[in-house]
Amino acid sequence: MRRHILTLAVLALLCAAVWPAAAAAGDQGLGAAVDESVGVALDAAEGEAVPVIVFAPGHLADVGRQLPKGVEVTELRALDAVAVWLSAREIADLGEEPWVEYIVADNPVYGIGVASMDVTNLAIGLGELAAPAEGGLTGRDVTVAVIDSGVAVHDDLDAERLVGWCDFVKRKKEPYDDAGHGTFVAGLIAGDGSASLPLDEGGFATVQFRGVAPAADIVAVKVLDKFGRGRASSLIAGILWAIEQKDALDIDVMNISVAGTPVGPVEVDPVAQAVRTAWEAGITVVCAAGNEGEFGLGGVLSPGNEPHVITVGATDTKQTPDVADDRVAAYSSYGPTLYDEYAKPDLVAPGNRNISLRTPGSYIDKTFPENVIPLADYWDPAALAAASPSTESDYLMLSGTSTSAPVVAGAVALMLEDDEGLSPDDIKVRLMASADQVPPVTEGDADHQYQQGAGTLDVPEALALDGLDAEGPALSADLGDGDDILPTDVYLSWAKYAWTKYAWTKYAWSKYAWTKYAWTKYAWTKYAWTKYAWTKYAWTKYAWTKYAWTKYAWTKYAWTVLIEGQ
Repeated sequence: MRRHILTLAVLALLCAAVWPAAAAAGDQGLGAAVDESVGVALDAAEGEAVPVIVFAPGHLADVGRQLPKGVEVTELRALDAVAVWLSAREIADLGEEPWVEYIVADNPVYGIGVASMDVTNLAIGLGELAAPAEGGLTGRDVTVAVIDSGVAVHDDLDAERLVGWCDFVKRKKEPYDDAGHGTFVAGLIAGDGSASLPLDEGGFATVQFRGVAPAADIVAVKVLDKFGRGRASSLIAGILWAIEQKDALDIDVMNISVAGTPVGPVEVDPVAQAVRTAWEAGITVVCAAGNEGEFGLGGVLSPGNEPHVITVGATDTKQTPDVADDRVAAYSSYGPTLYDEYAKPDLVAPGNRNISLRTPGSYIDKTFPENVIPLADYWDPAALAAASPSTESDYLMLSGTSTSAPVVAGAVALMLEDDEGLSPDDIKVRLMASADQVPPVTEGDADHQYQQGAGTLDVPEALALDGLDAEGPALSADLGDGDDILPTDVYLSWAKYAWTKYAWTKYAWSKYAWTKYAWTKYAWTKYAWTKYAWTKYAWTKYAWTKYAWTKYAWTKYAWTVLIEGQ
């Protein structure tokens, strides 16, 4: 068992220093089984109901009988838990029941961040490979699950390649993306460039914006609402659904450009445990590191903190195909990870000013119209002159690690097309062994060894490593136990940083009716998590109150959108 660093005295000091107005849950009369994170949420919500996860091993039926009539419930049988919105009084009543083990806040998750695709592809080495039109690799017969805000059909991603869909937000039967984030991510993976077909291929464009694996298939799993917000329970639901559908939909890769604040060591982080389950089921999981580079050491978000998965930071290509001038992007999160001190990210990839698919009318499209790529930037002048005045652009530009992760996911699709026998661990080993070091954010930066992992993505080199296979689990390096590298005040600093950067408002709780969507249709009992020994870890032993969820978890509910990059 890993050694954990924070004593109760230190955490008591941390909580007192950061939230002098927020009493502990027990002090609010909520009962000993109620975690302090619930008290923080109730304090911020100012009388509104808050989302919680109730853990009651062997007594879920009793929980159901205790809940108010008509309340919507997410049943997490694999965890012996349910996720539900409750008032302070309802939480206190449940907390008094002897069969309730503990109640924690249902941590928010969000899309992370929202150059040109031709530059991006050249920067990762695709110019050295045979073009798709010449029989080169395209990701054909490889399927990538995109866990995000949904995916809309687009000229570059037609309905035939959108082979699976599940909506955990509105339960709609047909694919859509009211946020625009998931479609952008899917385009970086698998957009085929049909809407920017070059002149020499019979089209009208002078520049083609194409994904890394333009023939790969996409399974879209919607876990975020139109504003890029969700809960840990919905993200877990989407991940588990994809695992359950792995064989039916031939899912090979999973991209998660969605994250939240780490709640503690990965052994007790339910989202980290979910992505590990996907990895051990044979799915190569690619996660964004986060856009918290300004925080410094310890800024990697969950589930990118899990040591099995491939965690991706971002580089700034300076809008040139030459890797020599690339640098780690200033906003890119880096480790070692909080609580565990795993070395993250594992590698970096182009993530600054990336261009991908636009979803007209979506939240991102309407909120950031200046990010839409003008037709004049990629249409031939003669073709543009002849075009209808109503013709709209199909692309927009965004930055962040949520755009660098799908670049790596697309590369994984190419590797699997080239060798379908590769395991997730084989892929991680090859990607890291072939990566190229780039300069840090600033020369002489003391943290430079933690900022980029193995280096920046090099697709031709990764494809060339035919004889390199993993000898076992390809875990990210274990650098310590929580305080060997990270300063002892990093947890206090994290809470202060997050609270000052992302101001809480009641708007986030009351404006959007999360509870109106019934999530109970998903058959959690069909997937046996017991193989992964959840019961092996005494969750109460790790004292959820020890690992401060902090008001950060309740404030950072929206994307960190980087318009021009940093």
